[in-house]
Amino acid sequence: MSLYENWMAKAFSKEGRSIDAIWDAYLPKEQKIYEYILGEKITKLEGTVTELAQRFSMTTEEIVAFVDGINDVLPTPYDMKTLTEESQIVLDIDFERLYKKMVEYHADHLAALPQWAGIFDEATRKRLTREQKLSRTIIKGEKIGRNDPCPCGSGKKYKKCCGANL
Repeated sequence: MSLYENWMAKAFSKEGRSIDAIWDAYLPKEQKIYEYILGEKITKLEGTVTELAQRFSMTTEEIVAFVDGINDVLPTPYDMKTLTEESQIVLDIDFERLYKKMVEYHADHLAALPQWAGIFDEATRKRLTREQKLSRTIIKGEKIGRNDPCPCGSGKKYKKCCGANL
């Protein structure tokens, strides 16, 4: 099994539920990495999986889990199942994309880190939050009434034309 598959087997039950003890141990470590990245304004973090695990006092599976969490904001995402202890990791970090992803995933504990104040002012953080929330909002078009003219241009009522088969 790959490091990623090992992590998934530890972190989730066969039914797909989170194993709280694993996450309770992992989340503070993950937060410390983000505090470091944001506090030092790190835009590129690199090393092998093993080197990064040692650097941040994590297991190799936990580092792979961290990469999985940030993978969506990387310019070139990793195929998580192919990562090994020797895999070279280069995390090119775009703070705007990272912040929006934290908002999207409802990772409030990470989006609210005080280190964000050194990256974006409060107005920018509010704007990014609003943009992210609006990007996931579905805006439906105007509903066609059954007695309205059909939008296909036939001149018939919608109920007698395109709406007849609904």
